[in-house]
Amino acid sequence: MNYFGLYFLLKTGLYYIHSIGFHWIPNLLLALLAFWPVQPGRWHRLRPWVLWPAAIALLYYDSYLPTVERVWSQIGAISGFSNAYLLELFGRIFQPAEMAILLGTIVLYTILSRWLRFATFAILAILSVPLVAAIGNASAPSPLTPTPAPTTTATSNTEASPDAQLQAFYAKESQRRLVFPKPSSPPPFDIVMLHVCSMSWDDLDFVEERNTPLLKRFDLVFSNFNSAASYSGPAAIRVLRGTCGQTKEEGLFKERPEECSTFPSLAKAGYQTAGLLNHNGIYYSFAKIVAHEAGLDNRLESNKDAPVIMNSFDGTPVYDDYALLSRWWTQRQSHGAQPTALYYNSITLHDGNRVPGTASLSSLQTYKPRITKLLSDLDRFVTQLEASGKPVLLLLIPEHGGALRREKGQLVDGIREIPDPKISLVPAAIKLVGLKTATQGTPILIDQPVSYFGLFSLVADLLADNPYAAGAATWSTRLEKLQTTPFVAQNGDIVVMRDNSGRYIMKSSDGTWVPTGK
Repeated sequence: MNYFGLYFLLKTGLYYIHSIGFHWIPNLLLALLAFWPVQPGRWHRLRPWVLWPAAIALLYYDSYLPTVERVWSQIGAISGFSNAYLLELFGRIFQPAEMAILLGTIVLYTILSRWLRFATFAILAILSVPLVAAIGNASAPSPLTPTPAPTTTATSNTEASPDAQLQAFYAKESQRRLVFPKPSSPPPFDIVMLHVCSMSWDDLDFVEERNTPLLKRFDLVFSNFNSAASYSGPAAIRVLRGTCGQTKEEGLFKERPEECSTFPSLAKAGYQTAGLLNHNGIYYSFAKIVAHEAGLDNRLESNKDAPVIMNSFDGTPVYDDYALLSRWWTQRQSHGAQPTALYYNSITLHDGNRVPGTASLSSLQTYKPRITKLLSDLDRFVTQLEASGKPVLLLLIPEHGGALRREKGQLVDGIREIPDPKISLVPAAIKLVGLKTATQGTPILIDQPVSYFGLFSLVADLLADNPYAAGAATWSTRLEKLQTTPFVAQNGDIVVMRDNSGRYIMKSSDGTWVPTGK
């Protein structure tokens, strides 16, 4: 029985629902080799053993999975996962319902192939791919008469191709620089940055927490904030280099440019800087990345005495968020008058975390109670800040989403290889603790596309014009100068961008652009 007909029909079906790419020429060549009639003999016996490995390799090449080089580079990271998490991921990939559908399809194909020549249908399906693409290109608007672009475009609407838009985006971003003003007197407020793992707008929608009371306590909430990343390491580097424009991911792993360093720049503006994690930071050398990027050397605050609330995806302790933040703030108030800027990182919501007493539940099932506790802990911390009477600029900046409901092309729920908008659009927010404003209880919702540079431009504006002083500018005045950033997110070789027509499109590892996201 020749199952290559089923192979090609399934692949073209997946292509048309945008779950994989499709290189039609190598697929056509493989199909001709598979279907060409041959006489019984050595090649007839060897053909399946030669062609099926080639078919598997071609399927991987057509997919949106990371390149073999990237997978190989991540072997060390995967080996750090706990056995429980590896077993959970295996169960997500091979779900019983999907396996039953696949088995049923194979049985149906086996029966029908007695009467139908599926090889013909498979060849026609393969040839439909370039035909449909040609029809689409013929009906598309001419690049000489581009359609009007929305305000969220990556470049001006005169750019004809996605590659040109992306190139223009990076060229513009490379010119952006920000300097925090150094006031003649000490800065008027402390800064607390809450960098939270695995919390996007889509995640909040999924667990019905979009209207969480926590966000209503902030002054500004960004509904279109792009974290530009789908994993913690790059996200941490991006936020800690937020005084420069957005760079390609490969640029993140080069030496830190001094002018792009958020926390060293705050130190120059008069702040004592500090870093605190609710985990040990060993995985992916995260603690070393934070310490280096924040200019803290080995000065991360100790978390050893805090209560352990769960175990991480690598089996190490995760500490209680409120206990850590509350203790740090209490100690901070006894350290003197010099303003402090804190970077705090929480992995309470990280995929694969194990909660005591819920051994039979997957981390996807425990996400709801975990986020409920985290939001409650952060809410309690805001109350503690307000009760102290101290002026504090509070920044909530999630790293990325948790991919609780994956977009087409993602391998499984919780895996974030494609940085689509469900993952990288996160609920960032700003609050001036201790300042009574007109937005009390009803934050200003900002729909413009914003990323780190825009957020830290607002921080610079607050440092230049003390918001706690009489006659200071209002939020509405400050927001007139808001620095926007078009949507571009990257993970390894994969780039997701919002193009001139407002669509989210993805550049896969082979350089082709396909629709993705919302």
